[in-house]
Amino acid sequence: MIFRGAFPPALAMLIRPLLPNRRAAGQQGDFSILGAHPYAVCLYNPAMLKAIALMALACSLAGTSPASSATRPIKDESLRMDVLRAVFPGATISLEAGRSIDDSWSPAGHSKEFLFPDALATERVYRVVGPPSGTAERCAASNVVNETLSSKTREVRFEVFRWPGAADSSSLLAVLQYKFLGADPPMSCPSIARLARITDTARKWRESTGLDLDTTHHTSIQRIELTSLDGRHSQELLIEPDWGAAGVIGTNLVVFSLSRGRFGQWLNVPSRVYSSTGGDSFVQTLDLPRTREDDAERFCFRKVTFARNGLWLSQPVETHPYYPRFTGRPAKVRFYMVP
Repeated sequence: MIFRGAFPPALAMLIRPLLPNRRAAGQQGDFSILGAHPYAVCLYNPAMLKAIALMALACSLAGTSPASSATRPIKDESLRMDVLRAVFPGATISLEAGRSIDDSWSPAGHSKEFLFPDALATERVYRVVGPPSGTAERCAASNVVNETLSSKTREVRFEVFRWPGAADSSSLLAVLQYKFLGADPPMSCPSIARLARITDTARKWRESTGLDLDTTHHTSIQRIELTSLDGRHSQELLIEPDWGAAGVIGTNLVVFSLSRGRFGQWLNVPSRVYSSTGGDSFVQTLDLPRTREDDAERFCFRKVTFARNGLWLSQPVETHPYYPRFTGRPAKVRFYMVP
């Protein structure tokens, strides 16, 4: 039997012992020598085939797919408001009815190759009024001309999830994106991407762990996903905030393990880079099946390079790099409190 393509996480656990060891096949950073179909595997074990068939049947009867491991955000509006009150204690919070924000972007002439989608484009917008708190907020609320705080009003969009692995429903994950209305901040902090763990303590929600992502030229988040990277029961947070510099705009894929009740960073690498000033322009996408095969000890990517040293290639070049766990600059934790 020939099986081609990506193994669903649950099936991968059964099939993994039969797969050839690719760690010795290529050098770190490039899977290209593995061929066009590195996952074409011959399965001759009848017991294995029977187990795979039974698992597929069970998933079919349940109306689910083993590969569909992404967790959906919470839509309960009262709980979402509790989260905002926990993240912004003492602030005045209201829903901006009819207001929407979509900061999706693509460069002129290269919209097919480079799309920077806004992961929160369909989310509601909330007005949160209260004094700025912390270094990132004071910067984002400032006026770069007169170096004063010029705004107390945030426009916030966000998603909320149950914290993976929590024994009950008393722990939540919030991913927020916001900026200050009327502010004129420097490009080091035009807006804020913020992660928070919200815990229910004595029947009151509060933020127990907070983390701000890089604010340099940051305007939006391109991806928010909770999914299993080892094909088992754990779930990791995949998030892609954008960033920029002179003549360059990009996104980074940042991966956090949430298994210990805090944000344990596993990866932080560029996923899109568009340069108009002589640099490389490329897109690299996480290959989930290959990453799961390696239990997320290394992260496998499909990288397509469109320009090198500012020169656009007549044919894009595809490679398959991988990165060991803990590659990349760590994000900054704002604070941590024991729940």
